[in-house]
Amino acid sequence: MPTPIEEWYFQIPTCTRIYMTATVVLTLALQLEWTTPFQVFYNYDYAFSRGQYWRVFTTFLYMGKFSLEWLLNMYFIIQYCRDLEEGSFLNRPADFAWLLILMCIALLVVAPYLGFIYLGSLLVSSMTYMWSRFYSYLFINFMGLFTVSAAYFPWVMLAFSSVVESRWPKGELAAIGVGHVFWFLSEEWPRRVESGGSRPLRAPKVLCKLLHQDLDEDADNVDNAGAGDQQHTDDHDAGMEYDAGRADAAASTDSGVGEESSAPFTAPTTHASSGSSSSTATRYSENSEAVQRRVPRSDLDADLD
Repeated sequence: MPTPIEEWYFQIPTCTRIYMTATVVLTLALQLEWTTPFQVFYNYDYAFSRGQYWRVFTTFLYMGKFSLEWLLNMYFIIQYCRDLEEGSFLNRPADFAWLLILMCIALLVVAPYLGFIYLGSLLVSSMTYMWSRFYSYLFINFMGLFTVSAAYFPWVMLAFSSVVESRWPKGELAAIGVGHVFWFLSEEWPRRVESGGSRPLRAPKVLCKLLHQDLDEDADNVDNAGAGDQQHTDDHDAGMEYDAGRADAAASTDSGVGEESSAPFTAPTTHASSGSSSSTATRYSENSEAVQRRVPRSDLDADLD
C-alpha cells in the first residue's frame, strides 16, 4: 500500500513531476557538494564551443541551495505548473511539454542580452504569468496582507522582489514578456478568425506519441473551442437586449468565480478531478448555455410587449 507521500507524488502530472524531481535532485547534489554552481550555469561558449551541453538543461534546474526563495520557487512549480498541466492542458501532455521546451529556448535566446546565467527562476516566472492569464478570475491572498486578482499576481511579485532586492527586475520583465507571447499563441490566437483555427504551438507528432496524446482528440478540442467562443459572442450580443437589472441578477447567481484563498500565494485550483472548468472549450460552451438559460426569449418578448 503506497504511503501518503508516494500517493501525492504520483498524482502529480508527468511534466510537472519530472521538472520538480530534477530540480530537487540537482539541489541535493549542490547541497552535498557533489557539484558546484559553476558547473551548471549557462554560457553559450561553454555549452556549445566546449561541448558542455548539459548546461542547457541544468540552468533551468538551478534555484539556489535550500532557502526560502528555493521553497517559493518549488511551490510555484508544484502549484501553478500542475494547474496548467491538469487544467488548461488537460489530456494534452505533449502540447504542455512542447510549450515548456519552446519557453526554455526563448529564455536561452534572451539570456545573453540580459546577463543571466541561471534561468530556473525566470522559467518559473513565465509559467506563473501564464497561469495568471488562464486563471485570471481567481483571487489570491498575498502573504495575508491583501487580496489581489490572479491577473495582477505576477506584477505584484515583480514589485515585491524589486523592493526587497533593491534592483530593476529586468529578468522578471523578460520572463513575463516570454510568458505573454506563448500565452497569446496557445490561447488567444487559435480563437481569432484570422488564425483559421491553426495552433502554432501544437506539439510534433513524435512527442504526441511519446506522451500518449491523441491527435484526433486534440484537433477536436481546438474546433470546439473556436465554436464555443463564437457561440459565446453571439449570445453576448443577444443578451445586450435584456433588462439590465435582470441580467445582472442572473449573472451574479450563475457566476462561480471570485473565490478567495486563505493561504499565501495560493488560489482555488482546478485539477483533473474538478470537472469542466479546466478545459477552455468546455468553459466557453458552459458560458454559452448559461446565457441561454438565464432569460428565455419568450419571456423577454412578453416583457417587451
